[in-house]
Amino acid sequence: MVIIDHSKPILVFLANGVQGSAVVRAAHSQGLKVRALVRDPARFSRLNSTAIEWRQANLDQFDSLVKVCAGIDHAVLQVPIGSASTMLVQAQNALSAFKSAGVRSFVLKLASASRHLPCEEPSFVANQMIEDAARDSGLDFAIVRPTMYLENLLKPSALVDIMEKGIFAPPISATQHIAWTSADDCAKAALMLLERGSMGGDHRIAGPESITGAELVALISTGLGRHISYKAQPLDEFEREVDVAMGAGIGQRVASKFRYFAAHPDEADVILAQCFAPQAGLVNFQPSNVETWVRLNRENFFAKS
Repeated sequence: MVIIDHSKPILVFLANGVQGSAVVRAAHSQGLKVRALVRDPARFSRLNSTAIEWRQANLDQFDSLVKVCAGIDHAVLQVPIGSASTMLVQAQNALSAFKSAGVRSFVLKLASASRHLPCEEPSFVANQMIEDAARDSGLDFAIVRPTMYLENLLKPSALVDIMEKGIFAPPISATQHIAWTSADDCAKAALMLLERGSMGGDHRIAGPESITGAELVALISTGLGRHISYKAQPLDEFEREVDVAMGAGIGQRVASKFRYFAAHPDEADVILAQCFAPQAGLVNFQPSNVETWVRLNRENFFAKS
């Protein structure tokens, strides 16, 4: 078991993204020191604290990663979405930097759950390649992967739909059961694993309730105090929206996972529908339910309305 030295910061990748910033906030709230990495120094967070070191690094540049890994024992690694080949190179750069700098353990945070058996869906392929690279590194690590993030409700386009049109329109069927989780819960799970030195596991983080689209919007409606309806977004439309927000070609990359779910409903249930179950390393971990999460984020909804 690896015991964390609290005098040293935990290294957090993509610290200004939805998932990375959740880890920074969770670590900060627990009184842990953080070294927070961003690619663009102009995007350093406004969360200022002597316990947070904001550093610039580029996953494409091994030398910059070695520098920011100096003096680090533990890390939370996430790789930005891209082609499988690009994501693999970036992961390998980080892993090589870990070994060069003497990092002792890390949590690998994946953007979504994976299908363990081989398949051609790009996000699952990329996940598997990164997992294999992590195992080949010989470093101690654990994996944290979500079902589906409630933070999708807070995307600018989703906020407009929810607060102005009274609809939530994700690219997935209303009949699909999902045990929704949150970036905050995944961040807490990652830190719990690091602090307990519980490496070697593959942890699927899910919510405590498996619900349909209609049940989801009923809980959102209660949390916000206004009626919200569910309307599945056509996947072609979703692709175009993502391209506008993230760049040409990214929409197809992101939408492919949802096309896979639509074509393989049994696999979708395995990946998305099962509620969180107690597991080694996460004893006493209590995931948030949807209504509680919505109430905690009310100001984020109404700030955009």
